Formats: sequence, C-alpha cells, structure tokens
Amino acid sequence: MPSTAETVIARVLRRKTPTAAAVLDELARAGCTITDPEPVEPPAWLPKDDIGRSIVMHVADLVREGKTAEDIVTETGKSKRMVDRYVAAAIHLGWVRRRPQRSTRRAPS
Repeated sequence: MPSTAETVIARVLRRKTPTAAAVLDELARAGCTITDPEPVEPPAWLPKDDIGRSIVMHVADLVREGKTAEDIVTETGKSKRMVDRYVAAAIHLGWVRRRPQRSTRRAPS
C-alpha cells in the first residue's frame, strides 16, 4: 500500500533530528509529486517579443508532458534561472497550472 504524504511526513518528524531535506527525500521516494508554490504576484519577467513568447509556449508544452525542470533545462539549452522565468510566465499566461516537478536524482557527493 503506498504511503500518503501525511504518513511520510509524520514518520520523518518522529526521527531524532528531522530535516526539510529528509522530508523531501522521503516524499520523493514514496512517489509524491513535489512542486514549487505558485507566486502570489505576477512574474517580474514576461516575454515582449514573438521569440520569447514561442519559448514560453515550448516550455509550457514540456511541463504539460510531465518533464522535470532538469529535463527542460537540458532540452531547451537554457539556464535553470531562465527556465524558471519561462515557467512563471506560462503560469501567469494560463498555459500551465503548475511548476514542473524537480528531479529526485542526487548530485554525487
């Protein structure tokens, strides 16, 4: 039986020194989708030309396909910061409703 987010969080909080990173790791292992919260205010950057608008549309398509933020960075060749801006613009324009999921892959230590 899969764990619910509530049971996963409760299990982590019972540990001696629970951390936010541990909660996120356990949620990801349990198969929970983790997304960033939506901004309350409109994004600081919105596309002003057709090229920017087409990139925002492309990023919105990738989000709807279920690509992770890291996959979008790789596919578009844009920086993580620019992809975050494109996603924020797509949400503001109503082309997507959520931010892409973050990859659960850990960088080597």
